[in-house]
Amino acid sequence: MLTATYALVAIAVEHKKTWATSSTLQQYLQSSSKARQAIDPLGLESVVNQLVQIDDSCHQRKVEVYVIPAIRKATREADSLLAELESLSTLGASILRSVVAQSRQVCVQGMVQIRELYCSMELYCQSLLQRLAKEEEELFLIARRVIPNEEWFAICAQFLSLDAENDARKRSAHAVWYPMGPIPVRPFNTLSRPT
Repeated sequence: MLTATYALVAIAVEHKKTWATSSTLQQYLQSSSKARQAIDPLGLESVVNQLVQIDDSCHQRKVEVYVIPAIRKATREADSLLAELESLSTLGASILRSVVAQSRQVCVQGMVQIRELYCSMELYCQSLLQRLAKEEEELFLIARRVIPNEEWFAICAQFLSLDAENDARKRSAHAVWYPMGPIPVRPFNTLSRPT
């Protein structure tokens, strides 16, 4: 049962991070769409890129990669919920494709379509937040109940392996390679200052 608890905590942490990122972006969109006077192509591109990154990371979440397939394997009871979640993902992907296309048009055509673009971006965030709420309110409860302990153990092993790979990737991204091996590069704020 400890492995199931670890897996559920890992999923919850990932879930809260995705929720916070999406919610913050949605709030930004709502406040900036009202005060929008001119198009900032770089700012617009940045927001669209953030939406694309959020979408990509959502499809790589542990709940999508490991838990949903385990639920499908364990029971047919969740089929309608999983279909609804898939529908929300499909809607989100469709909205995101529209956002990318609209953002290109806005930069070319000007302010005419900016409100529609911001509405589409907010709609994407709403769709994602709705999916996350369904996962939290329904999917996680079903997962706890229907996934057997040995399956939770396998899921945890995959989580630990994935976390180790991500940690190794982060460490190598913060190292400069020299012929003698990597020399860690610490962020400026962690360097000690001479006294």
